[in-house]
Amino acid sequence: MSTQELPLKAAIVGLHIHAGSLHPDKNHGLLKSFKGQEDVEIVAYCESSPDQAETLDEIRLADPDARIYTNLDDLMANEDFDFAVIMLPPNEATPAALCLAESGKHLFIEKQAARTASNMKELCNVVANKALVTQVGYPWPYHPVPIEMKRLIAAGALGRLVDMEARLVTIQVKPGLREPDYWMYRSESEGGGILHMEGGHWLTLFRFFSDAEVKSVTALCGRGVGYIEKGLEDVATVALEFDNSVHACLHMGYLLSGAGPRNDTYFGLRGTLGAATWQSTSEGDFTVTSSAPGWEAAPERQFSMKVAKRPVYADQWGYEFVAEFIRAIRQGGKTTVSIHDAYRVMQIIDASYESSRTGQRIELSSSLG
Repeated sequence: MSTQELPLKAAIVGLHIHAGSLHPDKNHGLLKSFKGQEDVEIVAYCESSPDQAETLDEIRLADPDARIYTNLDDLMANEDFDFAVIMLPPNEATPAALCLAESGKHLFIEKQAARTASNMKELCNVVANKALVTQVGYPWPYHPVPIEMKRLIAAGALGRLVDMEARLVTIQVKPGLREPDYWMYRSESEGGGILHMEGGHWLTLFRFFSDAEVKSVTALCGRGVGYIEKGLEDVATVALEFDNSVHACLHMGYLLSGAGPRNDTYFGLRGTLGAATWQSTSEGDFTVTSSAPGWEAAPERQFSMKVAKRPVYADQWGYEFVAEFIRAIRQGGKTTVSIHDAYRVMQIIDASYESSRTGQRIELSSSLG
């Protein structure tokens, strides 16, 4: 940052998913990700939920110069700021984002930006018309493993990409584990089950590696455990065809009983000359097998990428994802996951629900309309 430039002014709207706190020793979340950016000054926080009282008390101690508001109208009437960080349930995030975008504020929106793609369409139009910078909270393309995997694809180690596969199976929605009445597991606030809540991360990675858009979706969604709200899924299997003929399969479930590991994850890429596999819980370790030229002496190789620690959301790579958003405001250029990218992801999720409901394969339009 130039010595002549003042820091960008930020307003935090909502203290829900991945917000964390400003307590130095706990809850390393997005508040610290933005507080730690040298080009950012957080001037205000806005939160009305009594559930966040403890976090607000910690903010008052850690950031006494910032103002605290309990509604968005008062914040916008009394504060001058450049961008907003929205950390609200999807049903609240969309109207807040639209109001802020109409007033010309750049937006960082933690997942999800909306309950459905149709809910997001007006926001996409306002962002485009006002040339605003947006970033939506799917940071996995900044993780060192996907970055290195994509470099290997570009270098020809896997040949032409043919197939992708991802799995996330995690703790059940059930009393005593994930409480079924929490907003993340309710249709009114979240908009869907595990595919809606967690699928965007993996769908973003699929788009990152394929450099293509989804052409068609076939899905099965079910309520196998049965405590999540009726109409929502705690298990989902989604098959995707991209417009460059790459196939992908995503399997997700709130299925683990709580005994043993909290998450069972897998990510795989397969090409005409090789494959890469990554257990995401293994941090930076992944395996590549290849018959490409130059791999004859060691056709199977283990890679161990350094995952730098930092007391923010998603460590150093999460911090860099936030820094990209700040840089784009200052310098122009695109972000990795704009609101338009998030719209595409939500289209896939909506199509998955339609496919499961109707038993049909759903074709997706190539346009944003």
